[in-house]
Amino acid sequence: MKVSRVLNFALVLAGCLSAGAQDSPPQRHVSALVPAQGSSRALSADRPQVPSLPAAAPLQAPAAHNWQLQATLPGSVIHDIAFASPMVGYAVAEGGLVYKTSNGGTTWDLILNLGYPYYFYGVDAVTANQVVISGFYDSTTFEGLIRWTNDGGNTWSNDIDLTSTGWVQRVRFPNAKDGLIMDLIGGSSGNQAQYTTNGGLVAADWNGVIDNPQGNWFGLQFSILPNLHARASGINFCGSPNGGARWSCGPSVDSVFDGPVFFLNDTYGWVGGGEISPNVEGWVHVTTNGGKTWSARTLDGPWPIRQILFLNPKVGWAAGGNLYTNVGGIYFTNNGGQSWTVDVTTNAEMDACASQPVGAGYRVWCAGYDGSFNGVIYSVAIK
Repeated sequence: MKVSRVLNFALVLAGCLSAGAQDSPPQRHVSALVPAQGSSRALSADRPQVPSLPAAAPLQAPAAHNWQLQATLPGSVIHDIAFASPMVGYAVAEGGLVYKTSNGGTTWDLILNLGYPYYFYGVDAVTANQVVISGFYDSTTFEGLIRWTNDGGNTWSNDIDLTSTGWVQRVRFPNAKDGLIMDLIGGSSGNQAQYTTNGGLVAADWNGVIDNPQGNWFGLQFSILPNLHARASGINFCGSPNGGARWSCGPSVDSVFDGPVFFLNDTYGWVGGGEISPNVEGWVHVTTNGGKTWSARTLDGPWPIRQILFLNPKVGWAAGGNLYTNVGGIYFTNNGGQSWTVDVTTNAEMDACASQPVGAGYRVWCAGYDGSFNGVIYSVAIK
C-alpha cells in the first residue's frame, strides 16, 4: 500500500509539473534507433518540455516466476518470436536471420541467413510448417517484403515485395486467411498497412492502405483479434474494425508517445511506451472498457517497454529495455496491470514475447538482444 501511495503521488506531481510547463519550448523525445545495426533512424517526437521526476526504481519484490535464459545467439538482434506449438518455434533477427527450435527453445538452429541489408522484424507461425517472415531490404529505396515457407523452413519463397515507401514490421495472421502488416515509418502520404483476406501467399493477395495520414511511426507490437479488430500506436493511436482495410486515428494514449499495444479482447487492453532520450524511461497504461478511457501510467520504470503479453485479464508481463545503457527485463502483474513488479532483470533490450498452452498452464518465451548485439531468449513455465 505504501508503494501504491508513493506511485500515485508521483503521478499527481508529474501532472502538476506538466500543467505548469505547457508554454515551455518543445523537447525531442526519442523512443528508439532503428535498425539497431547499420544506419539508423530515430523514432522521435517533439513534445512540450516537461520537468519530471526521475523514473521510479523497479519494485524489487520476490520474483513471481523462475525465468531461465534458454539461449544466447551471437550477432543476432532478435525482433520477433512465434511458436506454433509448445515445441516448435521461430525467431527472426536483423541481418536476414531466422532461427527454429523443435524442443521448446532448449536449442535453436539457424535455418535462413541472407545477410545484410536484410532486416527481419516479424514472424508468424500459421502452422508448425507454414511460416511467414516480414521485414525490409535497406537499400537506397524502401523495400518492405515477406517470405513464406511451407515445409518448416527447409525452403523459402523469394522476396515478396509489398511496398517501396516504408519499412515493413511485424506480420500477424489471426486465422489462415486474414493477415495484417504495419509499416514502421510513414512516407509523404502517411503510414501504410498491408492486409490480406485470402492467405497472402503472393504480392497480389495484399492490399496497401493508408492507416495514419499524419504519418511518422508505429511501435513494433500491434494487436489484431480473431474478430479482426486491430489497434496500433506510436505517435498516434489508430484502430481498424475490419482487419486493416479501414482506420481511424487519434492522439497517443501517453502524452509523450506509445509503442506496444496488446488487447486481450474488446474490453481489456494495454499500451506501453518509453524513451531513450532525454531520459531512459518506460510506462504502461490500462483500459478496461475497450479504449474509451485509459488509466494514468500504472508503471513508470527505468527501461522502455517494448512488448506486452497477457494470458487473461489479470496475469501479464511488460518487457523492454535499452541496449545503449544495458538495462532491461520483464515486469509482472497479477491484477491486470494496476501494479507491477520485476519478474526478471536481463540487462538486454527485450522486444518480443510469445506463449503456448501446456496442460493446465502455459509456457512463455521472451526474446531480445544485449549491448553486444547478442540475441537472448528467456522462458518460464506458468501453472
